Amino acid sequence: MDETTRKDIAGLNRRYLYLARQLASDEHSNLLAGIPRETIELIKSMTFDEIDALAEDMIAPCFTFKFNDATFRALVEKKTTRREYMANILAAQLQT
Repeated sequence: MDETTRKDIAGLNRRYLYLARQLASDEHSNLLAGIPRETIELIKSMTFDEIDALAEDMIAPCFTFKFNDATFRALVEKKTTRREYMANILAAQLQT
């Protein structure tokens, strides 16, 4: 893996973990679907330095893409500024 790709993955992981920490702390953990409760609590307790170190050590993204092809295509083709709203609706439908 080249250095640019490694740095990109570390940056994505860092931002994802920061967001997960913030959402868990703000009691919005329902937006963290798919992350075990114990993991959410661990992320919530981590310092920024700990998150930075963890993100730098990970060699793969720590998140997964949760939409199937049809759902993602529907989001792309939807001509609205409310794509995030549609993403939440479609994600909820996938979980039922």
